[in-house]
Amino acid sequence: MKNSGRLTINSAAIRYAKNHEKIKQTMVEASIATLPHQGDQIPRYVNRLIQLGRHDLAAQYLDCCSKGITERTTVLERIIKQNELMGIAFFERGRSASRAVCRVVIRNSLGETLGYGTGFMVSSRLLMTNNHVIENQSIAANCTIEFDYAYDALGKEMPVQRYSLEPDKFFETDNSKPGLDFTIVAVKTTNDDGHHVKNRGWMHLIPASGKAVIGEPVNIIQHPAGQRMQVAFRSNKIVAVYGDYLSYTTDTLAGSSGSMVVNDQWQLAALHHAGIPKTDANQNWLKKDGQIFNHQVDDPDTIHWIANEGIRISKIIEYMLKLPLSASQLSIFEETFIPSPPFKNLSSPEQNIAANNTSGNHLGGPHINSDGLAMWDFQLTFGPKTAEQPSPSIINKPSTHTPKVDIASAVKSPNGESVFKSRGAYYDDAADKQNAALYYNSITKKPTKAQLFSQLNLLITNSHKNTFSYRKARHEFLYPWIDRHDDQTLKSIYSGEIMPEELFLNEITNYNQLVEFNAQNQLHDNDLDEVDIDFERTSVFNCEHVVPQSWFADQKERQIQKSDMHHLFTCDSACNSFRSNIPYFEFSPEQEDEINAKEIHSAEALQNPNLEASRLNCGLRDGRRFEPTAGKAAVARATLYFLLRYPGVIGDIKTGKKKEFVKSNVKILLDWADDQKPSLYEKHRNAEIAKVQGNRNPLIDRPEWLRKIKFENGFG
Repeated sequence: MKNSGRLTINSAAIRYAKNHEKIKQTMVEASIATLPHQGDQIPRYVNRLIQLGRHDLAAQYLDCCSKGITERTTVLERIIKQNELMGIAFFERGRSASRAVCRVVIRNSLGETLGYGTGFMVSSRLLMTNNHVIENQSIAANCTIEFDYAYDALGKEMPVQRYSLEPDKFFETDNSKPGLDFTIVAVKTTNDDGHHVKNRGWMHLIPASGKAVIGEPVNIIQHPAGQRMQVAFRSNKIVAVYGDYLSYTTDTLAGSSGSMVVNDQWQLAALHHAGIPKTDANQNWLKKDGQIFNHQVDDPDTIHWIANEGIRISKIIEYMLKLPLSASQLSIFEETFIPSPPFKNLSSPEQNIAANNTSGNHLGGPHINSDGLAMWDFQLTFGPKTAEQPSPSIINKPSTHTPKVDIASAVKSPNGESVFKSRGAYYDDAADKQNAALYYNSITKKPTKAQLFSQLNLLITNSHKNTFSYRKARHEFLYPWIDRHDDQTLKSIYSGEIMPEELFLNEITNYNQLVEFNAQNQLHDNDLDEVDIDFERTSVFNCEHVVPQSWFADQKERQIQKSDMHHLFTCDSACNSFRSNIPYFEFSPEQEDEINAKEIHSAEALQNPNLEASRLNCGLRDGRRFEPTAGKAAVARATLYFLLRYPGVIGDIKTGKKKEFVKSNVKILLDWADDQKPSLYEKHRNAEIAKVQGNRNPLIDRPEWLRKIKFENGFG
């Protein structure tokens, strides 16, 4: 590792240590109520809400600032829970962003490769990376950048486009310690094969602060350790904002320095520059086994990384605008504020807000940027009112000063598109209790545990009147209504994290196209089912069967079991793959520490289900057992339902790689279910599934029966 890179990591580790308690509190409590309330964070949160089109919430937050943290908490939580309202094509924007990312090949004057980094275009001719990747103009002159160093959709190597750099045309860097650790350098406009770098697209710079706030997911497109392009997607959370830096949890490796850190709207929020190693009291780096890392002899893969740090883009812009740039240099740099063509036609529902403002108050805009984002410039003032300042323009050169705006007068923006479709009240407690009483009327009083198992099996089997295709269960019932939480969101079952609505809009669009294609070509429904399954397999999310399909692959009732909505839950596909078909388990604290210490990279863990690994916002596994991060009570009750409904299916394979959940571990499910009463979300699901499927989950309706049923009779 280069000495400059080591110094960068040391500085990041020291900053992380200084903010450790704040970061730890945020991560452990997972509550926005604990967010620090520093002076610059109020405009960051307000600006983020405005960027998301929710200036009504921005006004509410400002109104709550003087009322204490309790009132502010609900507003801040809605920043994190905010769905994408801009109508942005999530995957289109992600694909466009990936075209701007390149591998930086660092060479000496002899052409020998010294190392790798990641970089990305910020205009049609400028590249951004870290200073510790490209430290000066001499190094830049020897470097090569490689686009499309990746695999295509078929797993084949893509043809690579290589470009040289032109540091004599433009080169700016910050090598101060501690500093912003960035380099911006010109790229040769045309390569030796005649390709034009401007056709790659770029990630333009947005001066406004607050493009990502604590608790929000961020995404990183990178070349880890010089490997082909990978993405760390949505499992990554910002855990702290301090000064010029963001701290976040994500999957990055050496060689990822210089990667872009973007929010879910694919806006550039930070420049990734350092992993943060675990250190001792003397700031010595520690290895995964707890020993001190020796920089001279130890393998870098043994370092115990605990977090990552990025440089805030708004701070880099501030730095650049203070430099005494020449007129020609300034002209080149100002091109970084111009959106790339692929982003210019992405519309925003905010474009009509100004016309709908009947309050008579001026909103200071909005500035409708060419990427479809509505932006308000504002300044928060506490104390006596001062004279208003003239509104600056951000068209040519962003200003570090913004005018005061009466945010409270802003009108409410329209809702974005959604696959959500209400079927009435979210949950009618009185009506559902009455329905449940009638449903269980046939259960005898004081039955034995074995008798209660048999009676419930007969009841929920005979009342299971309707069976749907897997695609209909998902598209018509589960995603639009049944699996929705009371805030109308869909959440990944093993993390509780909100899944962006755009993902489901994208799937339903593709699904509708498949239906239309089938109708036009007079294909059989089975053909549509097969295509739909293939589509789900490649999606960012899918349905988690808490009882894996491989456990009932040979059963006669396989189709009924596959589409039984009582055990289907929305899940992040990477987490679904991480769990695979591994049985649930409760690890001891010692076992948990042992697994976490292994620090297996997520990509490696997904490729090999037998590896011991942990995944943020998903869970722990050791190849034979899996413990989810969240949703334990819900998945326990769903699994116990499956034992009641389909006896003999679970546990018939007790050894080997296909080992299933066995009766000796049923106490784990009982404890998880006992630990948390059925939630409003579970009650809603149960009631709505009963309306369309016919049967109910007794463990939700009658939690007091949990220890009175002989679930062992349900195992194979």
